[in-house]
Amino acid sequence: MTLLRKEKIIGEVSNYVLNDMIDPSSLTYKQKILLYLKDREHQYGRVEKQEDITQKGISQNVGISRTHLSRVLSSLSEQDLIKEELAPVAGHDRKMKTYSLTSQGVKKADKILNELSETSIDLIEGGEERKVTLSRVEEETDGKLDLLKCISLLEEEDEKSIDLRKQGIIEPVKMIENIPRTEDFYGRDEELERMERWIESDRSALVVLGRKGYGASTLTAKFIRDLEERHVLWIKLEGKTEEKIKKRISDFLEKIDAESEKIMNELPSHKAVVVFDDYYEIGGDVVSFLQDFLDQIEKNDPLKMIITGREGTPVYERFYRTKHVEDGVVEELKVSPLDREEAEKILKNDLKEEALERIMMFTKGSPQLLRLLQQGEEEKLCELTPWEKEQISLLMYLKTETKN
Repeated sequence: MTLLRKEKIIGEVSNYVLNDMIDPSSLTYKQKILLYLKDREHQYGRVEKQEDITQKGISQNVGISRTHLSRVLSSLSEQDLIKEELAPVAGHDRKMKTYSLTSQGVKKADKILNELSETSIDLIEGGEERKVTLSRVEEETDGKLDLLKCISLLEEEDEKSIDLRKQGIIEPVKMIENIPRTEDFYGRDEELERMERWIESDRSALVVLGRKGYGASTLTAKFIRDLEERHVLWIKLEGKTEEKIKKRISDFLEKIDAESEKIMNELPSHKAVVVFDDYYEIGGDVVSFLQDFLDQIEKNDPLKMIITGREGTPVYERFYRTKHVEDGVVEELKVSPLDREEAEKILKNDLKEEALERIMMFTKGSPQLLRLLQQGEEEKLCELTPWEKEQISLLMYLKTETKN
């Protein structure tokens, strides 16, 4: 059920005074929490609750600090608008404090919804602008923009309009030509989960590091292909100069209907991810550009950047500093070798234990080498490794040593 109901809200609301019209961009935290809990009425009768009605969930979804939230919840409880319950929560071993509306809280939330429902805002898409009432926003955006998200965006912009493309809500632009293939992608569940947590965090940059052939770029490509509601720009750094990088960013901004002249004045305000792929042996001008690029992104900007590179890159050749990591601006993700189970999936054979062990000893769990071995690419293996032809022939034989 959506927050904004079309039917007329009936019922007397006592001890509550509203202006003739509520401004959706200036709701109080108390009002936001009432609306938030109203949208989760379906949970109230369940024995096991979800984390979204705990203090942690309310804090994250309403956008209020845990310290301030405690005071607001106490005030709402004293006014008999919400009630607190110690209950089992999915994913947690112990009971936690959960929150729901009282009957009086439901009346007040309904009153706010009724006042808000006919407030008009401007939705901008592809340079065209149209007026939409808040009661129809969710329907007009196919459920991608609900009331609380709408309120949050209006507060950020400090005006009554939302640019859907700028926010990545509708029709995100993806300039990802020449991105690595991911059809035969296996494993990496832990790494992908970390990337999911990062994209929802306030950290601006993610640096994905791995040895050559470990698949840092392929992992990032998999994450990007599955990413929704964000514009994506993929820039392969090999052979690029600062001028070429700026030109590609400018082209990207034009595609999302943004001002393309002053790229760093415009780009950080968009809900986008810029991937700088293969940070390895690049020019000093590119290093300096990336240093400036990172320094100009604030932690609260919607823009995110991912950099794939080689593990072991000397500190003096990196564009970020230890302080960036310590201050929570940059997160590092080191790509580990594939394990035996994942290696077997790539080889597509149920191998004998001894054969798999020897293959793992040679390839050290490198996805690239395992794929070349599976595809029978002897010349490529000879080119990329120090192995002798006899060793490669042995590996080709071992990959046929199945248990059956």
